[in-house]
Amino acid sequence: MMRASLLYILVVCLLWASSAWGMEIYLKNGDKITGVIVTEDAQSMVVQTLAAGNIKINKSFIDFPKTYPEKYAPPQIPQQKPTAAVPAVEWKRDLSLGYTQNGGNTKSQSGQFSTSINRKTSADEETVKFDSAYSSSDGVMNGKKFYGLLRYAYSFGSNLKWYNFYKVEGSQDYFADIYYRVTPSTGVGYWFSDTDDLKAMAEVGIGYQYTAYRIETTPDNGTPVLVPRFFIDKRLVGNLHLSEDLTTYPSLENINDYRVRSETDLVNQITRAWALKISYVDDFNSDPPPGFKRQDYTWVTSLEYHY
Repeated sequence: MMRASLLYILVVCLLWASSAWGMEIYLKNGDKITGVIVTEDAQSMVVQTLAAGNIKINKSFIDFPKTYPEKYAPPQIPQQKPTAAVPAVEWKRDLSLGYTQNGGNTKSQSGQFSTSINRKTSADEETVKFDSAYSSSDGVMNGKKFYGLLRYAYSFGSNLKWYNFYKVEGSQDYFADIYYRVTPSTGVGYWFSDTDDLKAMAEVGIGYQYTAYRIETTPDNGTPVLVPRFFIDKRLVGNLHLSEDLTTYPSLENINDYRVRSETDLVNQITRAWALKISYVDDFNSDPPPGFKRQDYTWVTSLEYHY
């Protein structure tokens, strides 16, 4: 008697266990049968249930999508990763020509040519610039001057107003006895404003300045320098802009040895492609070669073409 009771309890437990891991079969009329599939063929299946024992179900009555949702679920379309926005590229290309001529006791002519290419996005900026000037008196050259710049800047920070810059400047100035001067530098800067009405930035870098002279009264030399710079461009009225680009080069070895380069431009945009430009370029050297002045300045009136 005790053995029969234990066998009954075991059977009941097995049936409850089979119900626990059994599946739910939904019929099209809304009924639900819970049990374990014992046998199955193409037309029907036999389900063992706890209450009614084995039940044979015609498969035509089964709601298969609801019974097997994972099998009949629509295929998952993989989500595409959002494509990173490509920064808009702004190109600025300029060519300018300037010329002056004087008559009287001395016939003198001077010509000026400059070109610049600037590629700018919200993330970085590349600049190539070249200025040259040539002067002659009574048909004989008495001056030659050029300035070149290669510069790359990369913005950083949450608002992209800060930037790192890397640049190389080169120049030649027969007026100041400079055969050539090369100044590579790198540093950091900040844009206070970058709109059409007002552009303003400041930067400071460290570099190395090497100068070779035409006349051997001064030996060629090199020195580490600081390179602080300030730039501002302000729209005055209509298409008339006034800009100032000021850079200093104080020596890190001699506090009394420094240079200052200032370029002031007044630009009137006549058409979309053409502009009239008046420039004042001032180069100051605190320690010039013997027999040469500290200050060398140039006034240039030129016609500028944007392409």
